[in-house]
Amino acid sequence: MKKYLEHFLEHFNRIRFSFCFAVLLFSLGFFAFAQKTSIENLYRYKLENSLELFVLEDDKAPLVYIEIAVRAGAVTQTRENAGLFHLYEHMMFKGNQKYKNQQDFTLALNRMGVAQWNGSTSVDRVNYYFTIPSNLLKDGLEFWSYAIRTPLMDKQELENEKKVVLSEIQGGFSEPGRILSAGIFKEIFSKEPWKLDSAGEPSIVKNATVEQLKQIQKEFYIPKNAALFVGGDVKSEDVFSLVKEIFGSWQNSEEFADEKLTSPSKEPFSSVKKLVFADSRFSKEMSQISYYLRGPDAQNDAKDSYVADVWTYMTENPESEFVQKAVNNSYLNIPDSDYVGAGYSTMRLSSLISFSATMMKNDKISELEQANRFIDYVRFDAVQDFIKGENGYKKADIQKVKNRMEDERIYSLENAEDFLGRLSYFWATGGSQFFFDYEKNIEKVSIKDVLLFAEKYLKDKNGLAVLQVNPESFIQHKDEFIKNGWQELTFENARWWKDFNYEKK
Repeated sequence: MKKYLEHFLEHFNRIRFSFCFAVLLFSLGFFAFAQKTSIENLYRYKLENSLELFVLEDDKAPLVYIEIAVRAGAVTQTRENAGLFHLYEHMMFKGNQKYKNQQDFTLALNRMGVAQWNGSTSVDRVNYYFTIPSNLLKDGLEFWSYAIRTPLMDKQELENEKKVVLSEIQGGFSEPGRILSAGIFKEIFSKEPWKLDSAGEPSIVKNATVEQLKQIQKEFYIPKNAALFVGGDVKSEDVFSLVKEIFGSWQNSEEFADEKLTSPSKEPFSSVKKLVFADSRFSKEMSQISYYLRGPDAQNDAKDSYVADVWTYMTENPESEFVQKAVNNSYLNIPDSDYVGAGYSTMRLSSLISFSATMMKNDKISELEQANRFIDYVRFDAVQDFIKGENGYKKADIQKVKNRMEDERIYSLENAEDFLGRLSYFWATGGSQFFFDYEKNIEKVSIKDVLLFAEKYLKDKNGLAVLQVNPESFIQHKDEFIKNGWQELTFENARWWKDFNYEKK
């Protein structure tokens, strides 16, 4: 099944691991030896200043991947600074204590032979990364140390970069996928939609000051809120020694925003909310219906999050009762099992459960009626099957799921960059222990746990339905959609900052 919210739901399939905990401390307060994990050649360290370091030894090529991540992003935004974490990410590349401007910054990258380098701001994480020859490991670590610890935040550079970020924000809304995801987040997280919008609000970016960015640095860009991920043709002890030398003097701030963030409400809607989106990516012969519910969050519902992954694997299996019943429903006219499925996105505070189906035109009923039938199927028939265990939830099936998860874990280790990128994601989302405990907790999941999960998160829950149709089809049937309670999703109303409810007081 194709997933639409790639920037939000791209990590549906979580890596599965456990962690063997062994700690040896020096009197100075940092780990003198690696905490060897159960993952072959992966080592974990922690410096005295609380900076975490993860090293994956992989000598297949004379290269090393270096990433530094910060536990921040849209989820840490307020109404007043929505967009400034994104802007800060851009300013990291505009010069620092050693590389005084972007030209010097870029020349340093070129000298190290960096082919691709980048940074990203997402919901739960801001990260920066590149791959360099392994003999330049020290140079690479020093490069990111200067970048993250001593950004200049030049006032004129800030004014120049505002234009770039504003262009990205506006350009994003020419993309149907961006409009769609923004509308979904605005509805489901209606009280604080800015906590899902990593791009931000144009007026806030336009009026940003150097002082605001420096405040973000004090609160979030500090070692106890950051982690380094190094993988490739290196030795873990050598990496640790260099990191201790280069990053050991990095100090924390008393202004660190250490409190737990408030979790958005999981209270279901009083009735099903329905959005219809005229999407140019669909032909007149095809439409897509999706149904979203809140799921367990990594910060507060870790146990349920593990169960959610097992439930997802079992439910989206092409041979599952859920998929087969949908495909065999002649009214839905779903081509085959690849066009229907379920999903779960693990997020720190904004996880979603989803059901989706791509439907071909049916001469017997309209697209609207097809959508309503799929929604009813999910809410009533499928949910009852989930609760009663009639969706193929047998011990043999759950073991197959666990075996499949283990196969994916092994496969993920083939590439250090991909592996560490996923580890970084889950470090930011649920913490490193959440990641390392995965295999152990997945093994604990029982059929009963899966049934209870359905009872807790699916039964009697009214969610958000989103129907994507061809623009011409929408125009032709617009009155019918509106009459039947479907609200049109547009470029204008998808943007939370265009809504009077969120205007600054």
